[in-house]
Amino acid sequence: MPTALNWFSFLCILFFHLSILGQESRDVNSNGFRFSGTIGLNTNGISPVPAFSLGQPAIMGFFSLRKNRFSFDPEIAYSTNGTPWFFSSCFRYRIFGKRNFGIKVAANWSISHSYPEVIENGISKTITKGQRYLVLEFAPTYKFTEKFSLGSAVFVGRGLDKGSVKQMHFISVVANITKLRLSGKLYYSLYPQVFYLNLDGDEDSFFVSGVAGIGHKKIPLFLSTQMNQSLVTSISPDPGFSWNVGLSYSF
Repeated sequence: MPTALNWFSFLCILFFHLSILGQESRDVNSNGFRFSGTIGLNTNGISPVPAFSLGQPAIMGFFSLRKNRFSFDPEIAYSTNGTPWFFSSCFRYRIFGKRNFGIKVAANWSISHSYPEVIENGISKTITKGQRYLVLEFAPTYKFTEKFSLGSAVFVGRGLDKGSVKQMHFISVVANITKLRLSGKLYYSLYPQVFYLNLDGDEDSFFVSGVAGIGHKKIPLFLSTQMNQSLVTSISPDPGFSWNVGLSYSF
C-alpha cells in the first residue's frame, strides 16, 4: 500500500517532468502538437460531473494534447491510498471558432471503479467493480471579455456494463470569471455553475456548484475550494452537499 512519503516522492518527480514538458510545449509552433495539463490533490475527489464524489482525498490529472481543431484530453483520478477511481479518454473537435464564440463536440470513453463489500461463503470481502461508459458532448462557449465567459455543456451517456447507469443526460451552464486582481501578484477566479442531471429517465436532480480559488501570476499553483449542493432531487441516495479544498499545478 502506498505511503504518504511514496505519494510525495511521486508528485515531486511528476511535477519536475511536467515542468520540462510544459517548457518544451511553449516552443511548439502553431501548426504542431501542444501538450498541457493540470495535476491536483484535494481533500475529497469530486468528479467532472460534480454530482458524484469519492468521499476521500484524491489525486486527479487532466491533460490535453492539441493540434489545430483536434485534441485528445485524457483524465485520471486515484484515491490517495493508491486505488483507481476513474479514467477517461476524450477526443474533442472544435467545429466552430471565432474570436468570441466557439463550439466543441466530443466523444468520451471512461471507466469508473468502486469497491463494494460482498458476502461470499459467509465471509465479507471488498471487491473491485469497474463500469464503462460512452459519453457524447456538445459544448458552446461565448467570451464577453478576456476575464469573463459563459459556457454550457450537454452530455449524453450510456453505461456499457450490467448494473451500471444505462442512460445519463447532463446539462450545465457555467460562468468563467478568471484572474481578477487581488494584489500585485495574486489573483482570484470564480466558476459558478448550475446543472441538471437525469439518470435512466426516472431519477433527476438540479444542482448548484462552483469553484473559487487564488493563484499567483508567476507560480503555476492554484489553491481552491469546490462546493456542490442538490436543490431538487429524486436521485437515491440524495447526493446532498459535498465540498473540498485542493491545490493544483498547471503546465
